[in-house]
Amino acid sequence: MTHPRPPLPAEIRLQQSRERIRLWLTPPDEDTPEDDESTGHALPQQLQAWMRELREHPILSSTLDALQGWWESHPWRPATHLAGGLVREALQPLANKHPLGLVLVAAAIGGSLVWFRPGRGIVKALLLKGVVSQSVLGLAKQPFVGALANNVITWIHQLSTPRAKP
Repeated sequence: MTHPRPPLPAEIRLQQSRERIRLWLTPPDEDTPEDDESTGHALPQQLQAWMRELREHPILSSTLDALQGWWESHPWRPATHLAGGLVREALQPLANKHPLGLVLVAAAIGGSLVWFRPGRGIVKALLLKGVVSQSVLGLAKQPFVGALANNVITWIHQLSTPRAKP
C-alpha cells in the first residue's frame, strides 16, 4: 500500500506553477526531445504528443497532476493494470487475425446491454438502499433522535405490558 505524498510547501508549488506558466507562454524549442514519464506500457505517439500539450497548460497540468496522484494511491490500480495486461494478451492476437469479427462481437454485446438493460433494477435498488441507509445512519447519530427513539420504545413497551390491577 503506497501512502500519499505529503503536500509540497506553498513556495515550491508557487514556483512550479510560475514555471509552468512561463513554459506555456514561451514558444517550444523543436530541437529538445522531452522525456516521457514511465506509464508501464508504451502509448501511441499521437497520444503522447496530446498528453504533452495538456501538461504544458498551467491549469490542466495541475489537474492532471492531481488525477495522477489520486490514481497512484487508488486501491484498484494494481487490479486494473493486471486486467489490462491480461486483456491485451488475450485480445491482441484475436484482433490482429479478425479485427472485423472483434468489432462485431463488441457491437453485439453493447447492443444487447442497451436492449436488455440488465442493471436498471439493480442500480436503482442499490442507489436507493445506499441513500436510505446513509440517511438513517446520519439521523441515528443525532442525540435528539436517539432520545426520541428511546422514549418511543419505552412508551411502546409500557403499552404492551399489562398493568397490574390495584
